[in-house]
Amino acid sequence: QVSELGLAGHILPVPGDHPASRNRFLYLGGALHRLPSGLGGLLRAVPPFSRALLWSGLRDLVTPAGTGPDESAHCFARRRFGPEVAEVAVDSLCRGVFAGDSRTLSVRSCFPALFQAERSRGSVLLGMALGHG
Repeated sequence: QVSELGLAGHILPVPGDHPASRNRFLYLGGALHRLPSGLGGLLRAVPPFSRALLWSGLRDLVTPAGTGPDESAHCFARRRFGPEVAEVAVDSLCRGVFAGDSRTLSVRSCFPALFQAERSRGSVLLGMALGHG
């Protein structure tokens, strides 16, 4: 897609070991929050989240897979990971990447890997860890 626009030569890739690729920030509620990375961020509450993200991961592991042909990114995240992940992380991501509202964007179109992971393994986390097939 970028090459079709003639912009391939203008991309500035960021290597995986660069601090910019490891440090993610979210501006929310008038403050800049560093998003959790590594195990520490999973085991304890790190603002802007009110509780450890481990609980959201466990929720994904025990939630049955969806059966509909598609749903909004917000509904998908809320069902799989809880309301806070949907409101804080997924909505912010959708606004930043797609300039759209997570309540109206299709999870199947915007996040096909997550959609397929859930459908193939019954869990987003298991599907991403073990592969979709």
